[in-house]
Amino acid sequence: MLPTPAGHGPLTSADHALIDALRHDGRASYAQLAAATGWSQATVARRLSDLRARGTVFLDVEIDVAAYGVRTQALLWMAVAPAELDHVATTLATHHELAVVVATTGPTNLLAQALCSDPADLHRYLTRRLGTLDGIRTLESAPVLRTLKAAGHVTLTVRPTPA
Repeated sequence: MLPTPAGHGPLTSADHALIDALRHDGRASYAQLAAATGWSQATVARRLSDLRARGTVFLDVEIDVAAYGVRTQALLWMAVAPAELDHVATTLATHHELAVVVATTGPTNLLAQALCSDPADLHRYLTRRLGTLDGIRTLESAPVLRTLKAAGHVTLTVRPTPA
């Protein structure tokens, strides 16, 4: 069985079937999920509600950002003073230009994805907003020219744990 977060019971084989069906089609109906698990629709609804309430399963929406006027994307790698990491990350999380802010390890310890209307908008963001934040020692940016794969189906190999 897959390990689960503290306080959560182990996932059953039917849970795996439910999650796998949702990986393939996050819009699957209760009838389709019932067929995949062998449960009734009512059981699927209850189990999915329980898994969502515990945070074991969450639903994410992927959109085409061009519909919102985003024509320029960039990944931003920042080296932030360790004492300033929480402050800088929390501040960046409020910036509407950033879709993702992630603390990492290594020479750069903060990663963000910027979504801007055009290259000039990205330049203004980098120089007028990010450039004014104390704690950011270095910043590297890489434009995203094309996304080949984003969220999608994930195959997990589950190995039994030794007794």
